[in-house]
Amino acid sequence: MTFGVFNGPGRPWTLGRVAGIPIRLQPFLLVLVVGLALSQALKLGWQAGVMTVFGLGLVLGSVLLHELGHALVARRLGVGVLDITLWPLGGVAMLQGMPDDPSVEGAVALAGPLVNFLLAGLGAAGLLLMGVLGQVTAPSPFQLEVVQVLVLLVWVNLVMGLFNLLPAFPMDGGKILRSFLARRRGWLRGTETAAQVGRLFAWGMILFGWQWSLMMPFLGLFLLFAGSKELLGVRLRHAMGGAADTPFGQGGFAFGSLEEVLRRATQGGGPFAGQGPSGDSFHGASDAGEQSPRRGFSEEDIRRMEAQRGRLRRDELP
Repeated sequence: MTFGVFNGPGRPWTLGRVAGIPIRLQPFLLVLVVGLALSQALKLGWQAGVMTVFGLGLVLGSVLLHELGHALVARRLGVGVLDITLWPLGGVAMLQGMPDDPSVEGAVALAGPLVNFLLAGLGAAGLLLMGVLGQVTAPSPFQLEVVQVLVLLVWVNLVMGLFNLLPAFPMDGGKILRSFLARRRGWLRGTETAAQVGRLFAWGMILFGWQWSLMMPFLGLFLLFAGSKELLGVRLRHAMGGAADTPFGQGGFAFGSLEEVLRRATQGGGPFAGQGPSGDSFHGASDAGEQSPRRGFSEEDIRRMEAQRGRLRRDELP
């Protein structure tokens, strides 16, 4: 769905690694899946319960591939990938060192929906093949079940891909919108405009989303929170002179955790005392060309997260 900061309730379980990236699952998501399956089994029989588990598994698999699309493109562009977490509202790829670069953000944000459209295309091709096969031989019960799976695959991924392209910042569509606006207006103004558009969509989900899904209002609340936090982080970085509202590549500083910046700012002296939250030197706009502005997690942030989430890295980030 999105990428960035996520600290959900409870310590996530580690399922394994894909391409060196830890894959984690929030326990509450498993509780929801089991609860829904039992509910359907009690109402419609055990076959309905099994199909519910299978359908939700297909959805979660599509979400995981969506997030892997984000993560692998990010890593290809030099951005560190900490892990991917599946939780009740979707999935989150946690990235380190994501630059304030419209081209990088646009490519990373677009990768997830493109994976969904690719899966939908493969499912449609499978349906076409099954249709040709059905004209040659009489359809068997197994073939009919395969058709149902392919229809679900196409439907789930089309909806997921299109939904994530909504300009509801900080969803993928909102990130793509910001990357487009930032090329013309600069990173700060682009973020402010994208956040305003995102708030409209978030409130729409809160007020009217229940007509389609009971999870939509919760997603809208999450988007309001996440969008506000992202906007606050960008404003703080720009207020400290680390990334002037100009096109990417003109100055920057090493940025630590938002909480640490706020703490230092309220203790007097502000964040301009010569060192960043994690001991990194700040660079003003006069340091053009010395280092591109980057955002993400400091080493101290990663150590704190590892204390809650388990090991994020082996010897080094992938």
